[in-house]
Amino acid sequence: MIRWMSIGMALSSILLIFIGCDTDKSCYTPDTTPPATPRGVRTVTGDGKVTIEWYGSDEPDLAGYRVYRSDDNVHFEMIAEVSGNITRYVDRDVRNGETYYYAISSFDLDGNESDLSPEEVWDTPRPEGRVILDDYQLSPNTSGFDFSNGEQGPVPYDQATTDIYFDADNGIYYLLSDNGTLMQDTGYHESWDDLDIAPEKGYVGDIIEILEGHTYAFYTPEGNYAKIKVLKLTDRSVTFDWAYQLEPDNPQLAPRKP
Repeated sequence: MIRWMSIGMALSSILLIFIGCDTDKSCYTPDTTPPATPRGVRTVTGDGKVTIEWYGSDEPDLAGYRVYRSDDNVHFEMIAEVSGNITRYVDRDVRNGETYYYAISSFDLDGNESDLSPEEVWDTPRPEGRVILDDYQLSPNTSGFDFSNGEQGPVPYDQATTDIYFDADNGIYYLLSDNGTLMQDTGYHESWDDLDIAPEKGYVGDIIEILEGHTYAFYTPEGNYAKIKVLKLTDRSVTFDWAYQLEPDNPQLAPRKP
């Protein structure tokens, strides 16, 4: 009799373990519910890099996030996995002028993974830099700028490929264009990234007055968008940051808003 009781107790213990219960009769159900799908995904356009950001989750069993990338917005591959307290990832495995699509998922401590984020988030990294142009009447050979070859720095104002050049006239400062580049003052901006998408309308040709702290958008004869932020103006020169989108008719220059 004692033998059969021992066998029965052993079988009961095995059964309790199998169904997720311990010996004091408290039972649990395995977690198969994935965490919430990440929201608010956006990208920040950079030079040879794309920064992906998203809203964080406060779910107690959140383990982390997975970053996915696609070349066609259909087939996504995971490129990174970060912990649950991180809501930002910098993708440096990109090429300027090529478009990439991104999505984020979340996963919990039990290995459950959410769906991919629903927003259509894409980015096209582009070159950027800083340059000083001289007044074309004082130093004509270092007063012009060609966005398509921005890395070479200042160029002669009368070169055929020069998009813009600088003129200082009694405390008033101008950018001029002789090749048909269109220009627009988008106003004062604290951040370089505030101008995220170049405007489609509102451009002028030939000449535009410039002010410190203002950001300007451009549309070149080749069909490319660009922007500058004026950092410093003197009677001899202008200093500005610049960015140029290599992909024709792609207006993306900085973050894409969620």
